Amino acid sequence: MDEIRIADHSGLSYTTTCYFFPKKTEELQLFLVNNPLKKIRIGGGLTGVSGGAVPSEDECFISPTFLNNLAWIDQDSGILEADSGVTMHEIDVFLKQTNWFFPSMPGMPKATVGGMVANNGGGPYSLKYGKISSAILSIQVVLANGQKCEFGGTATKISEGIDFKAIFIGSEGTLGIITKVIFRCQAKIKHTYFYRFVFEDFSELLSSVPVLLTYDALLLEAAEQDALHFSSNKNEHVIWLATSLELPKDASNYFSFSRENETIMEERFAIGKNLQTYKPFIDLDVSFGLNTAKSAIIALKELLTQHNFENIFFGHAGDGNWHIHVFFNDDRAKWDTCLTKFDLIVRQHQGFISGEHGIGRIHTNRFRKGSSPTDQALYKSIKQTLDPNHQLPSFY
Repeated sequence: MDEIRIADHSGLSYTTTCYFFPKKTEELQLFLVNNPLKKIRIGGGLTGVSGGAVPSEDECFISPTFLNNLAWIDQDSGILEADSGVTMHEIDVFLKQTNWFFPSMPGMPKATVGGMVANNGGGPYSLKYGKISSAILSIQVVLANGQKCEFGGTATKISEGIDFKAIFIGSEGTLGIITKVIFRCQAKIKHTYFYRFVFEDFSELLSSVPVLLTYDALLLEAAEQDALHFSSNKNEHVIWLATSLELPKDASNYFSFSRENETIMEERFAIGKNLQTYKPFIDLDVSFGLNTAKSAIIALKELLTQHNFENIFFGHAGDGNWHIHVFFNDDRAKWDTCLTKFDLIVRQHQGFISGEHGIGRIHTNRFRKGSSPTDQALYKSIKQTLDPNHQLPSFY
């Protein structure tokens, strides 16, 4: 078998001769039945930044890329069925000429349904509509032993005991392989107004977030000036706001802003695309409640600056989820010390070390240190039931 190189945007990569690209769910099941002890790593679009899809030397890489059926179950109700290898861009195109849209759209169009569900991804519109878990009605999973399971249904309301599909959402391929998902789409918004707010001071930007949310925000994205150098190269701090309402006339008394169209969001998304060719980086995808977000972000910025680590802050400020990219300078000892202090600040502000990018291989040790004994015991119990031979990756 030929070698292939597996790499995502985390900086991790591995060249392997052990890989499998099933074209049908039944092929995947047969492979697993015939390989009952083989360790497995699942990956799709390879757009992640946490190394969750990159195999290690003892793992076989399985990709659902060719599981790519996309079809309506009920177009009148906006209920859509997608295989795990379908990309989010394909869903976007599929819905273009309809009255529906799917709000969980990440900045990377190659991201797949399986990866988004496995990480419980979001995107800018998660401020209004929630993360992808909010849209999931049903999920099909193949366990490590080849057994196919389905949880949920096409009904929009179910209350029959534990919602077992939720166990797999966000599990990052550690409990089973997601093969098919049924989603509920949203009706298209008739009118969306886009605005670009400019601030001279980062602290002022952070203070303005709760106020701007009152304008019926559909999305509220932000970037400090250091991050903006990777897109428009403007020396200012920016908030991009989309709302279903026009801003009141007196808003100009309090903010400096301009009316824009949807293309202004490219200024935001270009940051994530362009920084990947700059220097090696570590993505710290933190999330806070809005009541602690400002003080937490300021404290984290000061910490990284004090330790002389080049960094940029941008992301989904409306729901407290910030993408902090630290450009690594190979000083491992210094970085380990800084990261310990970083995570302490996160915990002191009731925050989390990942809002949507997942734990992967990059952040496993940080995750273990911060999780409770109860969390670990429950996870290990579920893991023993679903993956008794420990073929899939594990958080613990």
